[in-house]
Amino acid sequence: MSTVEQMNLIETPIKDQLLRVDEILNELCSSNGGIGNCRKIEILTGEELLVKYIPPKAVEKKIKIKFKYVENIWHITLEKE
Repeated sequence: MSTVEQMNLIETPIKDQLLRVDEILNELCSSNGGIGNCRKIEILTGEELLVKYIPPKAVEKKIKIKFKYVENIWHITLEKE
């Protein structure tokens, strides 16, 4: 069972969120398995823009995506295939 690392981007400006998401996607695709050697990362955000931005980037890199919306917060789970 893989561990899930949680990244809270709720208070982060949207520009920085986009940059961080790009870093996360690239790190997940790296040979060492990603951030802290996790294969699964959950991103917390209040920005719907990320819900539209992440899928095409993740598909290119063969990363699975799951979205959940709870109490005005998006939970975006990325998992390396």
